[in-house]
Amino acid sequence: MRSVVAKIDKIEVQERVTKVAMEMIMKYGLRGLNMVELAKECSLAKATLYKIIGTKEDLIRQIAFRIFEVNFIKMLEPFRLIDDPVKATKDFLDNYFDYAIQAQKILVQQIYKEYPLIEKEVDEKFKSETEFVTNRYREWQKNGEIRQDINVEYCIDALQHLNEFYVTEQYSEEETIARLRASFTCVLRGMGIEI
Repeated sequence: MRSVVAKIDKIEVQERVTKVAMEMIMKYGLRGLNMVELAKECSLAKATLYKIIGTKEDLIRQIAFRIFEVNFIKMLEPFRLIDDPVKATKDFLDNYFDYAIQAQKILVQQIYKEYPLIEKEVDEKFKSETEFVTNRYREWQKNGEIRQDINVEYCIDALQHLNEFYVTEQYSEEETIARLRASFTCVLRGMGIEI
């Protein structure tokens, strides 16, 4: 019984450390993640902190996957839950533009530059999620719900490249959102999705 309680405590502490570290990164950027401050904020000794998280890179990996889960997997939920392509796309875009840009900028501009192996790991999950969305659009195309004369893969690829371009540029969050919204609207309307 005691080891079960210890495991639960360790998981709770690990969750708290990850949450606080992610908040620090979102507020101060990757360079603002100070392990001494993190330990102090979590009421842990620095040695205990490292026992819980492993290395700083391990912690950054957890945060990168957390950002991915919150900002991509969750944002793509409408494609899993909604059968109407217009409604699913609108819900996705509303969530994406409202919540995901800041975290994505940190992920791409800071974490991936500092830890390129983490980018490869996250990219594998991203590809499988993107394939799911592409398949949904193919299904809608097959059912005549979006234009028949377009190549869905090329359109999704264009959206990804537009996103990558604007997120990696030094635009403000507001400017990034405005440019992405306009660009996405053009491509999606071209697919026959009136948003």
